[in-house]
Amino acid sequence: MIKKDKALDNIWALRKAISRPNYAVLELLLVKSPRTTRELYSVLEKKFTRKTLIFTLRELSLDLNVIQPTHIRTDIGYSLGYKLNPKIKDVVLGVKKFSKIIENARKV
Repeated sequence: MIKKDKALDNIWALRKAISRPNYAVLELLLVKSPRTTRELYSVLEKKFTRKTLIFTLRELSLDLNVIQPTHIRTDIGYSLGYKLNPKIKDVVLGVKKFSKIIENARKV
């Protein structure tokens, strides 16, 4: 069986990072970073399945390095959590800004 190669263009990483579940995680981490894995699951469990969220966190942390795993102090010890990569914060804010510009251009 031959695997088809997907042609990657110049913005493939951005497109992957702003997919619907990935962007939802990025928005939450933009508001408050770091967050525990449980916090992310509890907020997003109504929008996405647990399996989707597991794949999303894996993709954002391991494949794209957009979020960084970290230990977070809790009442009972430490828990696994994620924080937004500092370089990515400006990208997420830029995406929000460009989205508003495109929406306003569409209304004209």
